[in-house]
Amino acid sequence: MSMLRLLTRPTTSPLASTSCLSSNLLDAARPGLMQVRTATKRGGGSSKNGRNSIGKRLGVKTYGGQEVSAGSIIVRQRGTTFHPGQHVERGRDHTLFATAPGFVQFYKDTVKGKERKMVGITTRSRDERLPRREDLVGRSRYFGGVDLNKWNEDVEAYRQWQREELEASSSVGRRLDSINEETLDHLISEAVGKDLEGNALQAQAASRV
Repeated sequence: MSMLRLLTRPTTSPLASTSCLSSNLLDAARPGLMQVRTATKRGGGSSKNGRNSIGKRLGVKTYGGQEVSAGSIIVRQRGTTFHPGQHVERGRDHTLFATAPGFVQFYKDTVKGKERKMVGITTRSRDERLPRREDLVGRSRYFGGVDLNKWNEDVEAYRQWQREELEASSSVGRRLDSINEETLDHLISEAVGKDLEGNALQAQAASRV
């Protein structure tokens, strides 16, 4: 009998359950036993680069010192990074284009109390600098395909030459004393206007060919 007891597996008294399901700590935060619900459908996210539009070809098209004709595009831009200056206009899409033939100049000028980047056209040469001192040399004017500043200079030079020719002429010299200054200027202006108008028409016709 004693031998039988030795071969029999000893029994132990049942212990209290340590399972969290039957314990009083079921409602407590147990990170290791929390239930996680995984997504069964992919969430819709947002992207800032999900397009394939064509380029707008923005930027500077004609650089400083380059020669342009009237209507040439100088800058394509969004906004007013560059502002129109002398002989330059701005389109609806902020494109800057030349309104007179000449040379492109990039410069800075104060407009309405702010320093701005400007684009202008000089009609004389590449050496001319902007902004123009209008109080000293006047405003650059280009109208109808004619540089009015140069036109006025040519008129004045031609008028002076006509005056010298009239004064040197012996047949007319005696009559100059009887003609007042206003009448003499009127006669010279008519002669100058006819000659210069013919020269301008010839120059325009030659440029169109």
